[in-house]
Formats: sequence, structure tokens, C-alpha cells
Amino acid sequence: MWHRVVQSVGCFAQNGEVPGSKPLVCPDAVPLGKIATMPGYPLENFETKVEDKYLCSDCELPLKEPYQTYCGHRYCLSCLDEIFRQPGVQMCKKCPQDSQTQDSLLKKDQSFPDRAIKRDIGTLPIKCTNAGLCDWRGKVQEYDAHQEDCGFSFIPCVMQGCDKQVMRMDLAAHLEKECAMRQVKCKFCGQEILLKEEKDHAFICPQYPMNCDYCGKKKIPREKMAQHLDPKKGDCKRLKVACPFMGVGCPAKVDREKLNDHISKNQVEHLNMVMENQLTLGQAVGAGTQTHNVQRAEMEQFEQQKDREMKAMSDKINELASRVSQGGSGPGSEQVKMLENRLQQMASKQEEMRHKYVAMETRVATFEGIVAVLNREIEKCSATIEAYERQRRQDREIIESLERKMKSQERIIALKDVALAEQDLRITSLEMTSYDATLLWKIQDFTRKRHDAITGKTTSIYSPCFYTSRTGYKMCARIYLNGDGMGKGSHISLFFVLMRGHFDGLLRWPFRQKVTFMLLDQNNREHVIDAFRPDPTSSSFKRPTSDMNIASGCPLFMPLSQLESTRHAYVRDDAIFLKIIVDTSDLN
Repeated sequence: MWHRVVQSVGCFAQNGEVPGSKPLVCPDAVPLGKIATMPGYPLENFETKVEDKYLCSDCELPLKEPYQTYCGHRYCLSCLDEIFRQPGVQMCKKCPQDSQTQDSLLKKDQSFPDRAIKRDIGTLPIKCTNAGLCDWRGKVQEYDAHQEDCGFSFIPCVMQGCDKQVMRMDLAAHLEKECAMRQVKCKFCGQEILLKEEKDHAFICPQYPMNCDYCGKKKIPREKMAQHLDPKKGDCKRLKVACPFMGVGCPAKVDREKLNDHISKNQVEHLNMVMENQLTLGQAVGAGTQTHNVQRAEMEQFEQQKDREMKAMSDKINELASRVSQGGSGPGSEQVKMLENRLQQMASKQEEMRHKYVAMETRVATFEGIVAVLNREIEKCSATIEAYERQRRQDREIIESLERKMKSQERIIALKDVALAEQDLRITSLEMTSYDATLLWKIQDFTRKRHDAITGKTTSIYSPCFYTSRTGYKMCARIYLNGDGMGKGSHISLFFVLMRGHFDGLLRWPFRQKVTFMLLDQNNREHVIDAFRPDPTSSSFKRPTSDMNIASGCPLFMPLSQLESTRHAYVRDDAIFLKIIVDTSDLN
């Protein structure tokens, strides 16, 4: 069986060598530019004076993630990244200008993490940034973890749209009592709304209690106020309503409850108004009738005059006709014919005028009827349009209210979806969790994940967590399918990670158990095996202060070319199997 076993007494560091083995790269040496960190630690928080060698050459603060350049000066990782982002050639700021050489050039590939300085700075005493509030004191290596948990740190509210900064310890109280973006229920209609929209909602809430401006009645729901103030069917006693005799001239507007008294007290005046109105109407009707009679008399006189003229003309025609009959033919007969023709023309013209007059009277009556009908239709249409407009405004208010409620429900559903996803992830993790210090890890869809590693889309994959026992150490593995550090592009890199667990306070620290890695040959011929013992001085094996420690392990775990071996089946059905074994013999 082919295998190689490496046992060491320390973590595989990027610039160190493991006794009896080749130099390996440790993933806790963060590649330059991979992460964005803040400039150095605040100088005023240190309990003792900080030596100049621990200060950044750029920001002049105590180094955070120190990197050493080719010329020997040190920079914070974030400061060096910022320098490399600037255009042109960058020179070291600490090298004297009059003695700068080629070595003073700042190059990314000639910079490396200074772990010695990082360890020295990590032991310096420091206090919390929130001076006067938090009395925490500790070492620099514990400072970042404390800042993530310090209850006196000001953090932004987690609710989208709320820009308020609150202390971490007060965040729960803020979300429960103060946050303007939290969900509340309208105490009148029960609709869920945002706290900041509560005042605006009060202007459209259909159940919001209102006071009548007329009668002073209180707590009338907004949706019933229009019914309360209806001039005909409402029950507001102080509403000003018009007197029923307004049509005959009464200008009074009185309280609804006093309307009957007004009518009773002013019966005589109202009757006088009715009588005057009737007299006025009678006079108008009489005047119209008189005018019509005059016009009819004139028409009759005109017809009588025309009749007399026609009779006179007829007599004259008869006289002329008798003369013609006695005297024979002559000019007289022609004159008679002319007069007869003229008489017939006048008669036909008179008859035509009489027909036109009758037709015009009929058309005028028809038009008057049409105008009256149109006036009634216009009034109905106007009333209908006003009703539609009122209904449209009410519908618009209801739609806007429903839209706000729908947005609120969508936010709640999104939060529920996130919670369900977290629960699914937790259940899946629990189903795959092992408690016997052994992890058997199957990586499916190997080809796609390998391609993602080569393209940089997903460089590494974490395994499910596993434990040495129910109350033991919590651990996981991390694999780089295209390698990391010295193994990048040529090997599979495999690392071991300690995670923060519930029973860390009862366990022995630092972690000292032997760890064995195995890539299983699915033909059961030759498994790839590697192993190491933790370095007790490395921060990777001390009690975790965050979710997980820095990973440590084997950057050169297995050559990528070995995956294609025809004698072995490290990849079968597009899947590989990894086994991680932690020696627990001295824990029992």
C-alpha cells in the first residue's frame, strides 16, 4: 500500500520547515490581498509603550497582520494593499530617499507575512477601545475577538432602512422598543405596519377614531364618519342642514335637531314664500299665455286679411271673367288668367306657410322635450361621476393600504425563509455529524467543484463538523481541490480546523491529539495517508476565541496527477472519499 506519513511537532508554516520533511505552506499565512483588514491597532489603547519596530511604516500604528518587504521594513496588510493599488512604482517610505536602491521597490511577490513580529505584538497588553465603558484588558491576539463580542461597541441596526448606531448590548432592546423599522400592529384596525409609518397610517386607517366637528361625538371610526354626516340619512344632530323650503326662498341653515322647530316657528313665512312663488309662477304663466294669445290673434288677423285679399281678388277675377264672356276674347281674358295664376300661387304659398308654421311648432315642442330629457340625463351623469370619483378615491386608499400590507408580509416571509434555510442547514449538519473522532467525508460533483477551484470561483470547501465525543472537541476539515500555497496548481491541499464548541471550558488546551488524513482508494488498494501532531505553541491549536481557528495541515497532501492513475480509483462516479481520524487514546 502506497502512503506517506509525516509527523511533526509544529504547524506547517509558510516560511518554516518541518523536521524531516519538505517545506510546506500553512493556510493561516493569509495570501497578500485576499482579505481586507483595517489599519493598525489604536496606539492609545496599549498598556505599555510600543516599540518603534512594532509600528507600521505607513500608518505608524501598531502592526495589524504585519508584512515584511524586501528591504526589511514592515507594513500592515491593509496599508500595503492600499499602496499596491496606487498607480506607478512605489518605494518604501522608511528607506531614506538619498539611499534608496532597487531593494526599496515595493513588490507584491517580494512581501511576506512576518509571523515573529505578529507573535510578539500578540503578547502586548491592550485595553478595550470603548474606554470608560468596558473594563476589558488582555493581549493583542485576543483584542479582535473581544471587539466582535464587546457589548459596548456601537454597531448599526440590523434592520434595513434603520441607520441608527446602538451598543451591541442594547441591540435587542432597540429592536424591540425603539427601531423605526420594526413591525407593529395598528391598535385600531390590527394591520401590521412599520413603526415609522404609524403616523401616516393614522390618516388613512378606516378604524381610526375621529371626533365630529359639529356635534362633538367622539371615537367615530373614519369609515363611518361619512354616514354620520350624511345630510339625509346621517345621525349628527349639530350638522347644518338647509331648510326644506329653500326652493321657495328660505335661506336658513340650522342644526339637524332644530330643523323641526325652525319649520314650526316659521310656518307663516314659509306659506307666504310658497304663495309668492305661486303668484310669481302664475304671473309668468299668465304673461306667457297672454303673449301666446296675442301672437295667435295676430296670426288670425293675418289669415283673415289674406282671406279678404283673396276674396277680393276672386271677385275681381269673376268680374273680369264675366266681362270676357260678354265681350269675347281679348286682353281681358289674358288678365283674368294672370290673376287666376297669381291667386293660385298666393293660395299655395299661404298653405305652404301654414304647413311650415305647424311643422316649426311641432319641432320646437320636440326640441324642448329633448332638451328637458338631456338636462335630466346630464344631472344623472354628473351625480354618477361624482359617486364614481368618491369610490375611486376610496378604492385607491384601500389599494395603497393593501400594497403596504403586502410589502410588510413579503418582508416577514423573507425573514421566515432565511430562518427556514438556517434550520435546514442546521438539520443537515446534525445529520452528518460524527461523535467518534472520525469523519468520513464524501465530496460529490467533483468535476464541477474542481473546475470552480481552478477558476477561483470556490477555492476551498469545508467539511461537516465532527467531535471526539459528545462533550469533546469540535472539528472540521478544509480542502483546496487546486491546492493552496506551495501546492497551488499542483497538489490537493488538506487542512484541519478546530472550532469553538459548547464544552471548550472543560477540555484540555492546547489541542495535542494526532490527526491522520486519508484519501480513500475506492479499489481498496493504496490509500493516500498523511498525519501530523499539533504544535502546542501555535494559535491554531489553542482554545478558539472565534467560530474557528486558523486551519493547519498539509498543502502538499496529494499530487493532482495521482488522481488520474489507472491503477487506483480515487475518483469514481464523480466523487471522492476523505477520512480524518483524530487519536483519542490518551483522552479516555
